[in-house]
Amino acid sequence: MGWKTFLIMYFKAGNEKASEIVKKVESLGFECTIGPVDFVYDWRNKVPTKEDILELADKLVKVLDGTGVMFNIDTHETPD
Repeated sequence: MGWKTFLIMYFKAGNEKASEIVKKVESLGFECTIGPVDFVYDWRNKVPTKEDILELADKLVKVLDGTGVMFNIDTHETPD
């Protein structure tokens, strides 16, 4: 079992290129995926606190500022 944060992004046409946005999100430790979610952040062996999750969300807000991207995160324990 492990904790992961799942990220879904909603792009606004006419702003920054999606490929550039992906690079920014990956720089935070997210892995780009194919399927129902766009990215996954693996907390490894750590059980994240509310503060950890909010800190990660704050980092997303910072790197996505000005891109027009909206996002949704969902953090929960998953079977590995």
